[in-house]
Amino acid sequence: MPRAIILTGAGLSAESGVATFRASGGLWENHRIEEVCHISTWQQNFEKVHAFYNARRTQLDRVEPNAAHRAIAEWERRYDTVILTQNVDDLLERAGCRNVIHLHGFLPELRCTACGHLWNIGYTEWPAGSQCPSAGCGSIRGVKPNIVFFGEMAPRYADLWEAFESTASDDVMIVIGTSGVVLPVNAMASAFNGFSILNNLEAEPAIDDSLFARTFYLPATQAAPQIGEVLRERLG
Repeated sequence: MPRAIILTGAGLSAESGVATFRASGGLWENHRIEEVCHISTWQQNFEKVHAFYNARRTQLDRVEPNAAHRAIAEWERRYDTVILTQNVDDLLERAGCRNVIHLHGFLPELRCTACGHLWNIGYTEWPAGSQCPSAGCGSIRGVKPNIVFFGEMAPRYADLWEAFESTASDDVMIVIGTSGVVLPVNAMASAFNGFSILNNLEAEPAIDDSLFARTFYLPATQAAPQIGEVLRERLG
């Protein structure tokens, strides 16, 4: 059965009001990566790291899925779909997506690096002096946002490569709202056997759009109906 393989980035959630990390005005502009998102420095910046992600988490409670999130949920209901996202928000799930692979972690979750315990705190703040709730652990300095930091392994990349290594000529790949800086989008598009679609707000220096069969330089909410038409043509 042909599949839709969807890879999303920050541009998907930008229209919901979720600030992007790399764009002009994005979150990194006021925070050095080494301060809030690097595996070798996060514990020495422990309070700052938790304050940063507490703010992101509580902001998430104030935003809603947009039409592009809901379109992806509809595609998942209609087709055999693999959803891979670089985003750490839960807007795809709140739009109705059932199986989302979060490549870079999940903002509502915390993980204890001392014992491995993983838990969901929703949109609440985590007091930086609180202990890991796992019985018999009680670690404080080991509690980390469940975000893949720079310099850290991304375990769910195995799912990403598995999805792309098993593609067939009748599959459709959809790349939405990513700069192509973190993931090798060009290599993925070049190796893809099926029909490929790119949707970004504008051309990105790191992405060669000639590698894609269709390109939509539009906000994701505006491109979604057109992408949906292509999916109906290709997948039925």
